[in-house]
Amino acid sequence: METSEILIGNICSLGAMITDGISGTRKNPRHILGAQLISQFFYGAGSFVLKGYSSTAQNVVSVLRNLAAMKNVKSKAVEWDLILLGVVLGAAFNNRGLIGWLPVIANLEYSVAVFRLKDSERGLKLAFLINAVMFAVFNLSIMNYVGAIGSLSVIVITAVSLLRNKPAQNV
Repeated sequence: METSEILIGNICSLGAMITDGISGTRKNPRHILGAQLISQFFYGAGSFVLKGYSSTAQNVVSVLRNLAAMKNVKSKAVEWDLILLGVVLGAAFNNRGLIGWLPVIANLEYSVAVFRLKDSERGLKLAFLINAVMFAVFNLSIMNYVGAIGSLSVIVITAVSLLRNKPAQNV
């Protein structure tokens, strides 16, 4: 891979990292999804430049998923069509073997969470944390170092937010 491709892909991921960090600190589920929508554009561009095509496909589906959730689309058919689209596109564009399935699994996990937990700040953040772990590993595999650092930052920011806002436990 060319040095310029690595640089451009990592610069795109820097934009995604910033918006993901913002997402991890939001309390309003609509604001969480909105910030993540912007980051998906950046991640999609970075993954494309770095030839992580299964990830690019997942980012396109993620934009559609977040738009549907933000517009409060309550159609099971739309939900399952987007989930299926993510798996089909991920399989079709996977050029990385087993590691190329990480973005597909991450998107599947987060899509189910968005459609089932979209009104739950804690649920969305926990699902986002799991998603970020999978993307951190994938990003390292495609030399998206900024994306990996971004994912690690999101993991920390989101985990801290979850720990600070733990629900009260009944004793």
